[in-house]
Amino acid sequence: MKIIKLDYEKRVRSQNSSSKGNQPKWQVKKNWYKADFMGYETLAEVVISRLLKLSNLNDFVEYEPVMLEYEDKRAVGCISVNFREKNMSLITLEHLYRAYNGKSLSEALGRLAEVRDRLEFTVNFNEETTGLKNVGAYLTTLIELDAFFLNEDRHTNNIALLYNEDSEQYAFAPVFDNGLALLSDLNDYPADEDIFSCMKRIKAKPFSTDFDEQLDVAEELYGCQVRFSFTNKDVESAFEDMDEYYDGAVISRAKNILFQQMRKYGYMFE
Repeated sequence: MKIIKLDYEKRVRSQNSSSKGNQPKWQVKKNWYKADFMGYETLAEVVISRLLKLSNLNDFVEYEPVMLEYEDKRAVGCISVNFREKNMSLITLEHLYRAYNGKSLSEALGRLAEVRDRLEFTVNFNEETTGLKNVGAYLTTLIELDAFFLNEDRHTNNIALLYNEDSEQYAFAPVFDNGLALLSDLNDYPADEDIFSCMKRIKAKPFSTDFDEQLDVAEELYGCQVRFSFTNKDVESAFEDMDEYYDGAVISRAKNILFQQMRKYGYMFE
């Protein structure tokens, strides 16, 4: 088990926090550290990034578990390498829309009745504003991943683009920030509650509260994007060393969620 001591005073105060709160995080040189805040966010980040290695995606952030010590506290956390270069800014879709319209993107989407309209509105705005192509395919990738891994935190402040300040060009950010997946929030989804009961209550973002509704619309408009190639054995391997940080009940719960999702979304597998 790797232990990292962090200075509490240098904690990063993020303006783009989770919709459920501001997870403790630090940037130390080229590394980012995040501490568990509501449950087992680190497990979700680490396992998902390991499984994404067995997919057709090649642009995602890799996470590894560590034990963090700060302010006389000890918490499970994860480490990742900063994917932004010095001349790059991370701009959320919410921030971008406010910069051009002085209004909230999430509120603008809320005024549109249909999921299709919300998704197309977002795609059209971002392509016209940034010059990027295939924004629909990019958002569909995130929507597919969120449906499969049950990430409830993909709000408009949690989808971002990279902006190169030298070339003044935009690029897609890698897939990152999946901590609130796999029912990791133990406040809302207690460890002793049946996972199927929890899965009925979990709400998606940002185009619908129903994962499958926004998934179906996105794939109809922009096609299927994600292909997995992992097996049950690979899932077991993805949890290697997790028992150093979490008890068996949490690990078993997360595995069972993944096995259930593999059965449900079999079409995503090669």
